[in-house]
Amino acid sequence: MVILHIAAIENNYFNGVCVAVPQHVISQKEYAEVGFINIKNIKIEELKQYQELQMEYIKPFDIKRLRKPFDKPDIVVFHECYRTDYLMIARNLKKNGIMYIDIPHGELRLEAQQKKHIKKIIANALLFNNFINHALAIQCLSQAEMEATNFGKKKIIGTNGIMIPIEKKCSFSEDGVKFIYIGRYEWKVKGLDLLFDAIKIKAEYLREKHVKFELYGPDVLGRFAQVTKLVKDNQIEDIVSLNYEIYGNEKKERLLNSDIFIQTSRHEGMPLGILEAMSYGIPCVVSEGTNLGEEISKNSAGWCCKNSSEDIAKCIVRAVENKRLLDEYGSNGRKLINARFVWKEVSKDTISKYKELLR
Repeated sequence: MVILHIAAIENNYFNGVCVAVPQHVISQKEYAEVGFINIKNIKIEELKQYQELQMEYIKPFDIKRLRKPFDKPDIVVFHECYRTDYLMIARNLKKNGIMYIDIPHGELRLEAQQKKHIKKIIANALLFNNFINHALAIQCLSQAEMEATNFGKKKIIGTNGIMIPIEKKCSFSEDGVKFIYIGRYEWKVKGLDLLFDAIKIKAEYLREKHVKFELYGPDVLGRFAQVTKLVKDNQIEDIVSLNYEIYGNEKKERLLNSDIFIQTSRHEGMPLGILEAMSYGIPCVVSEGTNLGEEISKNSAGWCCKNSSEDIAKCIVRAVENKRLLDEYGSNGRKLINARFVWKEVSKDTISKYKELLR
């Protein structure tokens, strides 16, 4: 099978799409002939060893100009939706009788559609509805995303994955509990305002129990200053520590030094930060908006809360009160990753679904 992935990504380790797309390409190449076009024409570090997979994006796009066999792929996979270049590419694919699917990475969820709502209504009506509705299918990253997506004629589930690291969490804090969040400081989408409100609600309890929250992320568009103000306004500077982004070994060490990973997003596609934490054996506190809450609760890998400050506060307390379960829940999370979310199995399942679509 010949698969051509098309995306608009950069070397940004704090953007889930930028991290996930190269992994889709690398893992699928074990089971199919896979090519990749980055419409930004940026060479991706994760694909440095796979330069033969990357092709230059040339306007006007014509699939026939690509080297064989990608001049006649079995299927083209678009990542994300709101890229005007995709419209021209899709027209060319249609002209040449080539099917495509779209992975919106959460962009078509009802919650995401409410963001810049009027602009999206206009953009959809004028441009993107045609692109979406002519796709062979919409590939959602989870059951929850599928249920919250009202676009497309057909939907399939093909999730993100993770590699299981050698290292794993072996011991937890005897005194207190250390929560960690690693991700973007996009406080509205990531629900950081809800998290800080929750911490304020239980501030005295958290101080008494020696509970700390460490957050790590890049300073983009002045968001570090915004979250700093939120922490100050809630008077929780002694409980919450804000830090800049971390990578590689430092990130691994910080994760392994924590007790619980927390993410309270209002909406997501499939958050890789949570998958990574579970792969190290770290239990998680997550909101329903992350799309992983049901899986985590069902497999006793952590705790799930509603997207409200009050319920997040209650969930944090439940986790702290049940710290004796951290080792067991962490082990369960790692087992869940091994069973459901390793890239090898994810890719085999996804390619099988592509073949089924083309029958």
